[in-house]
Amino acid sequence: MRRFNRPQKWVHPKDRIVRWKIFEGDIVKVIAGKAKNEVGKVKSVDKLSNRLWIENVNMGRMTVPKLNLNKINSENQDKTGGWWLAPVIKPIHVSNVMHIHPDDANDEMRAVRSEWKKVDIDGNGTMRWRRVIAGTKTIIPFPPKPKEPEREKSPFDTSAEIARELTWNITLDPPLPPGVIDELRTPYKGWRYNAQHKNRPFI
Repeated sequence: MRRFNRPQKWVHPKDRIVRWKIFEGDIVKVIAGKAKNEVGKVKSVDKLSNRLWIENVNMGRMTVPKLNLNKINSENQDKTGGWWLAPVIKPIHVSNVMHIHPDDANDEMRAVRSEWKKVDIDGNGTMRWRRVIAGTKTIIPFPPKPKEPEREKSPFDTSAEIARELTWNITLDPPLPPGVIDELRTPYKGWRYNAQHKNRPFI
């Protein structure tokens, strides 16, 4: 019997990668498998199965239920036996991809092995963890962070002027009376039950 819903691959926790060197948005090169020597951008990462998806790399087809005939794209989908073969990106194990050398142009894409290393990036002795090419100090830059979509303004939003307005008076006096402060200072022994403070006024 054909299995249409394949279970997701699972890796034992002891075999999962603790500290990933490949992030979403990195440009990587496939070094093994059917998609060998192909270069692409990492679309997503699955840390539970040590696999990742690369845009337009390792393309395959997956059977999906029959769709509405009015929404069918004849160029990307073919009808076979009551099911549709939809193009999908198949996952690749992280051990089959490597980083691209940051100095390479679009013509030459050299795959390099990367590692985590503390590097003085500011020149003032402050060491930071960065991804570097193994055996060198050449830093592999982090991918740019995706821009957050702009949220539509609502008439119920609070204006910046009102949000910055100071609504309380700042004083140097303690917020609570001295007796209450002494009581809260030691939560296991209140001042009321201490023989040393039994005649002390509350304030």
